[in-house]
Amino acid sequence: MPFNLDKFVASPSVEELDSLKKSEIVKVAKYYGIEFQPLMRKDEIKRYVLEYLVDESILPSTVLETAITVPTDNTFELKRLEIEMNKEIRLKEMERERERKEREMQMQREKEEREMQMQKEKEEREMQMQKEKEEREMQMQMQREKEAREHEFRLKQLELGVIKASDPKIGLDTGDSMFLST
Repeated sequence: MPFNLDKFVASPSVEELDSLKKSEIVKVAKYYGIEFQPLMRKDEIKRYVLEYLVDESILPSTVLETAITVPTDNTFELKRLEIEMNKEIRLKEMERERERKEREMQMQREKEEREMQMQKEKEEREMQMQKEKEEREMQMQMQREKEAREHEFRLKQLELGVIKASDPKIGLDTGDSMFLST
């Protein structure tokens, strides 16, 4: 059965008030000109309506004793403060979590940078070792070539020495000048 404001005003009762929805209690409060905050809970607005009806002698004062106890304004303020504190706690937790993630990301970046630096140093060492190996190989090749030239030189000396020894016409001056020209 839908709520009828005129019927309630004609014959108000605690039982009927208890059965109303918040929107219906708001209509009753507005009808009687009762001031309230729109964010107030249903029980708080109902308590204001009951107090008004008792003050106007529309309902007996005994209804207030049996009515549901509604939190006082202090309780409402405490609840609001609790909600604000919880909100601040959540914000701080979110901030700590954000900072933790930033630290983790920074640590990851630093780790990657160290790994990159180590890889770079490894590559540089490998390049240096390769360069040194190539230099050693080149020196060994040059040494082999030098030894081969020296060997050829000694062979020519021996050949010339054999030729000089077997041909008495060749003078020492000619042979010496050959060695100097070679």
